[in-house]
Amino acid sequence: MKKTSIQNPVGTNLFLVLLILLICISCNDKNVEDLNPMEGVWELSHFYHLANGDTLITDTAKVQHKIYLNGHVIWNTDPAPDSSEWHGYGTYTYKNDTVIEILTSMSKSMKSDNNKYVIPIEHSNNSYKQVNTYRNNDTIYQNIEIYKKLD
Repeated sequence: MKKTSIQNPVGTNLFLVLLILLICISCNDKNVEDLNPMEGVWELSHFYHLANGDTLITDTAKVQHKIYLNGHVIWNTDPAPDSSEWHGYGTYTYKNDTVIEILTSMSKSMKSDNNKYVIPIEHSNNSYKQVNTYRNNDTIYQNIEIYKKLD
């Protein structure tokens, strides 16, 4: 007596689909922790300047961009009303909702003894907010910048 095998085309097709899906997922698998939410091109959408918690300036027309890519940062902005240039380039790291920018090249208006900027970041879907805090005499200033992601 001959044995015949029963083929299950539905089971075979399901197995093949699952196998292909598993291969695709493993080939494109990126650990969520490895994704850097700072990578990309960002455009300033809102700027606030505060002194001791009081808002001095609110600006939604200021043009400024930042690009974070492979550990490098570059940013520029339109010249200030006094025609001073503001731009910088350097390296950055992102960890624990903090960006550390170390500028190696910058406009003359940026030159100082400090070229390291530790910036707390608050992320949402396609935007982030950075708050730069500094003190001058007895006044605590904050520049709050909100960026939207372009790419």
